[in-house]
Amino acid sequence: MKNFIQLPTRSLKESETRSELLFRELGQCWHLYTPEQFEIIFATEDDFKAGMTLMAICSKAFPDVRILTFELMSNHVHATLTGLRERILAFFRMYGKHLSGYLHGIGRPVDLSSWECQLREIADLNDLRTVIVYNNRNGYLVNPSVTPFSYPWGANRFFFNPELRGFHDSSSIKLTVKEIRRIFKTRSLDMYAGLSMVSGYASPIGFCEIETTERLFRDARQYFYKLSRDVESQKTISSELGSSVCFTDDELYSIVLSKCHSEYNVRSTSLLTTDMKIELAKTLHFDYHANNKQVARILRLDRALIDSVFPDMR
Repeated sequence: MKNFIQLPTRSLKESETRSELLFRELGQCWHLYTPEQFEIIFATEDDFKAGMTLMAICSKAFPDVRILTFELMSNHVHATLTGLRERILAFFRMYGKHLSGYLHGIGRPVDLSSWECQLREIADLNDLRTVIVYNNRNGYLVNPSVTPFSYPWGANRFFFNPELRGFHDSSSIKLTVKEIRRIFKTRSLDMYAGLSMVSGYASPIGFCEIETTERLFRDARQYFYKLSRDVESQKTISSELGSSVCFTDDELYSIVLSKCHSEYNVRSTSLLTTDMKIELAKTLHFDYHANNKQVARILRLDRALIDSVFPDMR
């Protein structure tokens, strides 16, 4: 039996140097994202499966666009990619075109003519790590029944999970021409038959560079820390995107407790005055994009009071 447990063999400095060299070799890296203020695109499990398979097809159509990770949400998409800007935009146009064809084919036409992506070039290795983690956390933030290691509609759950990768790699089921035509109602994608399928969709390990992306982190421990504990690093991206959901209640509560201690020298929100709580509410609202319901819940303030302070977030 293959032993998946590997003891560290490099020093932190050696591992950081290795990751930095890999980042430079990748060339231009980008965070691709679509607006959250859009109607529902992926409404059913079949929709998500089609979206996953289409991501694989478009990846094969643009082999010079390398997908490091991605995540499909009900009405938007996040991806971390490398390649030339114009090629990535062409990749996204192909994705939108055939996704629109799929939706029309199932009798649920969604107007994707205004569905555009934004591309932000990634500045350095630390920025890239933060974006990867941001992408891989997305589904977990809005769905309390999943973790970043179980949300199914992306590449997130394959990171530092060799057993799952091995399971997907062992699949003998292939995408057929008949299945492509059934899903996307076109013959123009026939050439992409043969993709490995698991549970009714193309497996991300066949088109996402999971192992390469893992090497951008010093080790699994660093990745897990950034995913589960380093919530402050996510604030910059969430502020930039204006994301409506950035942190869970538990993460926000941890932030509040830290600020209670550092700014007010108390260890519980119950020891704060109402004015202190209002100041913390402003921090949660403006810096962490917490919604009014979260703010009222975490600080134990009357919802009507919070709505009066932030009427735009009711």
